Amino acid sequence: MSEYSFPRDLLDSIKTRWQNIPDEQFSLPEDTILSRLLETCYHASFRTSEQRLVQCVVAYVSIDDLPQEALRLTELVQMTDSELVRLSPVTQHRQTVIGCYQVDEWLGIWGFFEHGQAWVQHSAGDPPAVPMQPGDYPPDCLMITIEGPGALTVSQGRTGLVRLRNGRVIFPQVNLLQTIENPLGEFFYQVVNHLLTLDQYQKLARCSDETEGQFSLQNIYTTSVLAILERIRLKRHGGSVVIAPVSFDQQLAHITYTVSEHTGLFDEIVAYKYIVNQLRDLDSGSSAEVHSSQIELALRRASQELIRGISQISLLAAVDGAVILDDHLRVQGFGVRFPVLLPPGSRVEDALSKRKYSCDRWGLRHQSVFSFCHKCEQAIGLIVSQDGEVKAVKAEQGQLYFWDGILN
Repeated sequence: MSEYSFPRDLLDSIKTRWQNIPDEQFSLPEDTILSRLLETCYHASFRTSEQRLVQCVVAYVSIDDLPQEALRLTELVQMTDSELVRLSPVTQHRQTVIGCYQVDEWLGIWGFFEHGQAWVQHSAGDPPAVPMQPGDYPPDCLMITIEGPGALTVSQGRTGLVRLRNGRVIFPQVNLLQTIENPLGEFFYQVVNHLLTLDQYQKLARCSDETEGQFSLQNIYTTSVLAILERIRLKRHGGSVVIAPVSFDQQLAHITYTVSEHTGLFDEIVAYKYIVNQLRDLDSGSSAEVHSSQIELALRRASQELIRGISQISLLAAVDGAVILDDHLRVQGFGVRFPVLLPPGSRVEDALSKRKYSCDRWGLRHQSVFSFCHKCEQAIGLIVSQDGEVKAVKAEQGQLYFWDGILN
């Protein structure tokens, strides 16, 4: 049996996970067309256009089923890997989509359509300034994202179905940073709850409803962390971020650049949360509509301030070495080097598959974060590889664990 998976191995998973909604407008193509679509995208992913990687989104959808305006070609173009290579530079990754549909026994490219800027912002991890509207989401059709060589993500609109990366089939998982049933979610839950015990946040602690879904404080906090990682990934230079809520031995980290004291992202998160609460608690009425407009404007400004702080932290990761943040998400230093102090033969366990690997399997960026987390169990490490893969690292009772595909 082959150790590697290929596009044909995705068919059963796609069909099993495809959601048939009552008013179904979009459906899967027949197996032969689905296989051809996957294989074409897969082969295109290994090619380049003037030394640029091929990155684009392909949707299997008839133009007649799209409510929004689309750019339609006067003649259908047969979809091949060469055509995807040629067309990918004119699309904006995750915003402009290449539309194709079955024509007899082949696939034809009919044109392009837009996701919508609001969805791009949302999927990049930016806290929304105003609630998303139905028209902001992509249609629930079959969509294949070419992320890089051999890396495909298959989704039904915004719902991820399955991913192929490094010859492995990866299934979507819950947001591990927000689920307290695992060490990562528990870490952030404890961090946020501790911050709410501080005097300056007591008012928020009394009125905070942690059942608010995407607007809970923990959700905004972890979404901000994910947005930092997403921006590092989009730059394709890689980087690592360590969140250490406690002081640590300076011998564990050689900080190249320190920064002056500043408020950190948590105060901006709190400001955003206060305004969300105001918007939620508004009474109905004509005067409330005027007040609502004012609050939505304030919310947009607070969101912009939060995004500005997120972008600033992500840019620091471009410097060789890690970025260290405290529990307030204040920058403690960047260009940080962690001496590799792991005992010979140290192993790290995949928290999901339970398989163990030698730490030597990865490069110096990984090994240095492994080393720091092994010595400081109260911290977590977040590693963005140059190929876009994102890992979280944490130690529990002397055992190192990693979680793969944090941004999947």
